Amino acid sequence: MKLKRGDILVILILLTFSLGLAFFISNMTSGLRGNVLRIEQDSKIIKEVSLDKDQEFRINYGGHYNIVEIKDGKAFVSEADCLDQICTHMAPIAGVGETIVCLPHRLFLEVYNVDDDNMNNDRIDKVVR
Repeated sequence: MKLKRGDILVILILLTFSLGLAFFISNMTSGLRGNVLRIEQDSKIIKEVSLDKDQEFRINYGGHYNIVEIKDGKAFVSEADCLDQICTHMAPIAGVGETIVCLPHRLFLEVYNVDDDNMNNDRIDKVVR
């Protein structure tokens, strides 16, 4: 099958539109700095900590652990004993909606803003299937 001039034009228009939309959405959500780190395990909130204070704590799960650090307003997993170590290689999070997930330990870290959380109770937070 040979591409015609009209096919190439449609492809370019759709590609431009999708990249523009992705850029627009990215700019709308970026820059919103969070002030609270919510830590969930097995879909239950186990801890909420402020990102304003540097701290480190250990989260245990069935004989395994993750060490979460908060430094300079950013949260990250500094150490874990899971096999894949994906959570330790994820970038530090500080913006609203950014997450770190450790699937083997069923750990979910999410940054949010206390002021936004109280004002936007009617919006969808997460969708789990």
